[in-house]
Amino acid sequence: MTAGKARKRTYMEKSKANTRKTSFVQGAAILGMAGLLVKVIGAVYRIPLANIVGESGMAYYEVAYPYYSWLLVISSAGLPTAISKLVSERIAMGNVAGAKKVFNSAMRLLFFIGVVTTVLLFAASGGIAKLSGAAPARFSLMALSPALFFVSIMCAYRGYLQGMQCMTGTAISQVVEQVIKLAVGFSLAYFFVKTRPDRPELAAMGALIGVSVSELVALIVIHFYYMIRMKRGTLPVCADPGAVKRASETVQDITKKLLLIAIPITIGASIMPVTGIADSVFIINILEGRGVASGLDAESANHAARVAYTVLRSYVTPLINMPAVLTLALSMSLVPAISHAATRGERRIVNSASRTGIKLAMFIGAPCAAGLFILGGPIMSMLYSAVRNNSERFIQAQQVMFFAAIGVLFLSLVQTLTGIIQGIGKPRVPVYFLAIGGAVKIISMIILMKFTNLGILGAAISTVLCYAVAGIGDTIYVIKKTGMSLSYSDTFVKPLLSSLVMALVVFLVYRIFGLLGHPSIGTLFAIAAGVVVYLVLMILLRPFSASDLEFLPKSRLFARIFGIK
Repeated sequence: MTAGKARKRTYMEKSKANTRKTSFVQGAAILGMAGLLVKVIGAVYRIPLANIVGESGMAYYEVAYPYYSWLLVISSAGLPTAISKLVSERIAMGNVAGAKKVFNSAMRLLFFIGVVTTVLLFAASGGIAKLSGAAPARFSLMALSPALFFVSIMCAYRGYLQGMQCMTGTAISQVVEQVIKLAVGFSLAYFFVKTRPDRPELAAMGALIGVSVSELVALIVIHFYYMIRMKRGTLPVCADPGAVKRASETVQDITKKLLLIAIPITIGASIMPVTGIADSVFIINILEGRGVASGLDAESANHAARVAYTVLRSYVTPLINMPAVLTLALSMSLVPAISHAATRGERRIVNSASRTGIKLAMFIGAPCAAGLFILGGPIMSMLYSAVRNNSERFIQAQQVMFFAAIGVLFLSLVQTLTGIIQGIGKPRVPVYFLAIGGAVKIISMIILMKFTNLGILGAAISTVLCYAVAGIGDTIYVIKKTGMSLSYSDTFVKPLLSSLVMALVVFLVYRIFGLLGHPSIGTLFAIAAGVVVYLVLMILLRPFSASDLEFLPKSRLFARIFGIK
């Protein structure tokens, strides 16, 4: 009888463990798919927006956004993770009251952060805009400030729900947020362009009002989702309070624990927004100063500087970031496998999965870099009316893309290797390399733009140097840390060689159609030809082994494509 009860208890414990594991995997998949969709929408959002608000409008938009992103990191980077961790731990111990107290403490902290950051951005909007050399951008900064408060409150809900392995609420709110941003932002921007075409700063403001409205709607959505789940009693914190432990921690204790977890993550997440602020502060001011020194009047110099800034941030950068969607998906698929294997001490699997990650980063990054180098200008001409209708702008955008495209390769490595390093339990290492890269970017940007004739090309080169430093550092660290045996021919030579051949084919196809007077059709055919040529070359060269594919979804399909047994 005792043995039977023991077997039954063991079976129930295994069943609960399997249920928790399934719930975690399903939740991660839901959040991952939503995050990927959000990244895709974010990558394409600025393309139609640039066509609506124009070059001057986008300059004001791009001046404001880095400051918002930086302040947003305070509430959205580390604290949701910290809340999730503390809530999850207390739920696991049956301490429902403690989990609720974490939520209440976090809500107070995030309410305070939301109020402070909102007031700070609104009050400093005029000074920030003048510092960036674009005084009318203050309207954009004001329009964004309420979003900081809404996001802060929303992060408390997201962290709380994720700590209970409930990812659906976060996923729904993220998707709703993007849809509303598109609908409201585009509508208001279009309205101001039509009613006040002489005030591009109002069009930019309208687009950013859409961001604030979208965050408010997303907050309302996640709040009602939470209330419905509580009313139905389908969350762990709905358990009978009499059957669980009581909270013994004070609000101050919980707040300290939240900050101890959140601050290192927040510092790491702040690096790229800070480099964006550096772009905002230095590019327009340096270019305007050089323009005046070369004989332009102040207004013409400022206009030329804003246009160059728009070319880099609004035309080139969205295209450079698009391949990152693929490497993000790759990183998301590898991290769980590497983390699980590292926890179990399975070194072979860690090495194999890491090797796969580096190979696939090159497999994705190399052809994207080569393709954008050759077709970046024509693609921007297809997407942006300002580039299409102005030959001078086309040449400028194409020149910037020649340098920026090289950074795609290193950015692919950074994103993928960051996931690998996080998987092996060293989340701070990529932060260190990215911080070094960020410092290199800012210093090199100032030197190249201020003391050479490169102009906006200096800013593009500095971004490439940033990602190169971080990407090479991450690669060397992973190879040394895991002790993996890496085939440099399969990993680096074959993708680069295939990409160069592909680039030649792409160039020839585009030139032929261009000579026939059909550049847009030529661009599309060149892209299609490039994809086919690259895949054929990679299949013939066979850079992947069977062990490289075992961690990927649809591994059998990939094995058949690459002729791997």
